[in-house]
Order: sequence, then structure tokens, then C-alpha cells
Amino acid sequence: MIVYDICDNLAVVDQWELERSYYWICCDQKEIHKLEVIFSAETIEECQNFRQYPRIDYYKNYSFMVFNALDNEELEIIPREIDIYLGKSFIVTVYKNEVKLISNLMEDIEKDKNCFILKENCKPYIILYYILDRLIINNYNIIADLETEADRIELDILKSPKSKHINKLVSLRRESYKLRKLLNPLRYIGDALLLNENNVIEHDHMYLFKNLNDKIEKLLASMESLAQDLAMVREAYEAEIGIRTNELMKAFTIITAVFLPLQLITAIFGMSFEHIPFKNDRFAFEGLIGTMAFLVVILMAIFKGKKIL
Repeated sequence: MIVYDICDNLAVVDQWELERSYYWICCDQKEIHKLEVIFSAETIEECQNFRQYPRIDYYKNYSFMVFNALDNEELEIIPREIDIYLGKSFIVTVYKNEVKLISNLMEDIEKDKNCFILKENCKPYIILYYILDRLIINNYNIIADLETEADRIELDILKSPKSKHINKLVSLRRESYKLRKLLNPLRYIGDALLLNENNVIEHDHMYLFKNLNDKIEKLLASMESLAQDLAMVREAYEAEIGIRTNELMKAFTIITAVFLPLQLITAIFGMSFEHIPFKNDRFAFEGLIGTMAFLVVILMAIFKGKKIL
């Protein structure tokens, strides 16, 4: 467990008291029991048992929140849960594995980069704002990556549809459903943050969380757009397969139409009658082949004239 002093540019402190300064406490799920004096046993247990869906609970002196930081590993969505306690003088982040967006946020704060609101007001809820803001941006980038892959698959389908494309599309749709399941609760969390039932967030800075709520709505709109894009790509695949099938059936039909009269001629001359005209002529075979070739040329000309070919 590491304790940072928010007002001292995230300097690490060994001794701390909640009312002396504002602190950011980072710990993993195995260390959260050290704070069981401050927090309820229910939330401590939830921090130790991950795989919770995003939500927010209000307590008298703090709020408990669950979020998922998403990672994109070769177009597979991997959720990494972050549990957050927010009080008036502290913010506690609990996670099982290292979360990149939190470590990146710490680096930016130390370098005075993209954190000017915190420099003006070093309150814990500003840290929460930055975490959620980066969480939303990270999730939006993942949606953008999936959309880019969907566009690439669509272009490949238009060039030459193959079975591997539908397999990739099914995989993308599965990740899209997983994404929707993980992100949909954010809509209600955004509304709950605006309620601010225990007044942990100062009213003068509620506009920041209203801004977050607007970003959440845009994020969810992007997610719905992704679902529509995937549906359109699937329709494009089915349409392209339908076109290819029609072209193949058209080719078979033309071949059948060309060979049908030829089969009829060979069937007639193959009959076992004793008297068949031209059967015993010297040039009967050459004449028959020539007639067949002439019929093929005539039929091809007719098909081309009717724009069937």
C-alpha cells in the first residue's frame, strides 16, 4: 500500500492522518484489509472478490465505486476492475493488476501535464474526475479500434469474401456485446455522481462531473454506432455472397443452355435406327462438329446481345 500526498505533488508519505491533508491511497486487493477500520466490511469483501459490475454506493463519510478499465489485447476486450473509495480528504484506488491509466495519470501529475485543475484545487474528487475522464477516453479508443477493424473487414469482403471474414466478424460482435455489458452501467453511475447524496464532492465543482456524464452519453452513442457498423458489415458480407452465388448460378445456366442442344444432337445421332440421314456420309462427323460449333457461336451471340454475358 502506497500513500501519496495530493497537495505535495503526490509525494509518498509514511505517516498520514485523514484530516491533516488530502491523500491518494493505492493498494491491491490483498492490502485493503488494512483499512477495514475506515470502510464497511461489505465493501472490503467486494474489493477482495473482483469481477463486479460498475456501480456506486453512498455511505455517510465516503462513496464506494466499481469501474472497469478495459484493455484491448489483439481485439479481445480484457476488463480490469478498479474499486474506488472517495471521501472528503482521501481517495483510495484498489486493483488486482497494475492499471496503465492510473500510472499514466500519476506521471502526468508529477510532470504538471494535463492536470491544471488539480493544481488549483488539490481535492480527492479531482483525482476521481481525472481517473473517470481517462477511463472514458480509453474506452472510446477501444471502440475506435473495433470500428477500424470492422471497416478493414468490410473492405476485404468487397474485394473477395471468404469464410475467415465471417469468423472475424463473429468475434468482433462477441467483443461488442461484452463491451456493451461492461459500459451500459456507466450511464447510471454518471447520473448517481450528479446526485452527490453524501456531499463528498463540493458543489462548486459538480460541473466537472456533469461534463463526465455528457462524455459517457457520447461514449454509449459510439458503442451503439459500433453495433450498427457490425450489422452493416454482416449485411455486406451476405449481399456479396449472394451476388457471387447468383453469378455462379448464372454461369451454370449458360453452360446448361449451350450444351443442351449439343446433347440433343448427339442423342439423336446415337440412336440405334438403321436409317439416319447423313449418318453414313463421308464427312458426317466433320459436319456434325461444325454444326455444334456454329450453334455454340450463335447461342453466345444471343446471350451477349441480351447482356446475359
